[in-house]
Amino acid sequence: MKMRLVRLLVPVLLTMCLAAQQGTVLHVRGHITDATTRKDVVGVSVSAIEARHSATTDTNGFFSLELRDGVKPGDEVRIHIEKKGYRADDVTEAASDNVTYPIQISRRSQLLPRPQKNQTPKYDRAHLLVVNVRLWANMPVSEAMVTVRNIGSKPIVPCALLTGAIIVSPWLTGSDSENQLFVPRPEWNWGQRLLNCDTDWNPGVEKTYAIKAVAVDTPDDWVSLMRGEKLWYVVSRLEYRDSDTGPALPTIENCVNFRAEKPEWVMDKCFGHNDPTLNVKWISGSGREGTAPAETEGPTK
Repeated sequence: MKMRLVRLLVPVLLTMCLAAQQGTVLHVRGHITDATTRKDVVGVSVSAIEARHSATTDTNGFFSLELRDGVKPGDEVRIHIEKKGYRADDVTEAASDNVTYPIQISRRSQLLPRPQKNQTPKYDRAHLLVVNVRLWANMPVSEAMVTVRNIGSKPIVPCALLTGAIIVSPWLTGSDSENQLFVPRPEWNWGQRLLNCDTDWNPGVEKTYAIKAVAVDTPDDWVSLMRGEKLWYVVSRLEYRDSDTGPALPTIENCVNFRAEKPEWVMDKCFGHNDPTLNVKWISGSGREGTAPAETEGPTK
């Protein structure tokens, strides 16, 4: 009699446990419509680095992203939206199971003409910008190549100092949480301080720096990275001036993250700590498992 009772209870208890687990899963939900016609848009690809999987809008324009463990109600989730014929876009919403966010997307024909690729903001001084970041991840030492361009109107004088670090961390949701990447921490000491005193860092010239760091301490960290539970954050800080006697120019901070996927990893800009004067996506990059090829620091034509 007891054994029979146990057999009857086990499936019930398992079902209750599964239901309890499912109840703790957090989502972000939305409804996507055309910005002009206000009609539902079907088949929009929706993704977020905080989500377990990507999603596609249904016949009524709705989507739901299941969020990963560790994301709490109210945390910022950056949602990437993409559909052929429409402008790809990113929106940031709070994680919540109680809200369905209205999101509008624009057709490409509705957009204003885009700036030409060689069109840059005008500066009456030197201005450095990180334009490319490449990551080669290994255990324990990883390496990043950071390419910096002078998009200003004056050369760098006399020197520029780049400080960089590679930091392994769970997802950081929002610019406030990303601030912890730029406070004094061991990874900045493990990274590198690179001083460039070349006399030819003129407007339009690029230079590439290598940052090596012990980013992965344990096999558990590596497993978490391969599962997508953690990210590589490549962060850098540029200090420079364009005059021997003038004051230092505003320090430039840069922050990107990499998520392990095959064959080419996904790079994304952080929420903050990137050049606020630019409203176009200048930065590009790539990441992969392996060892970086030998490269020399210097201008790139």
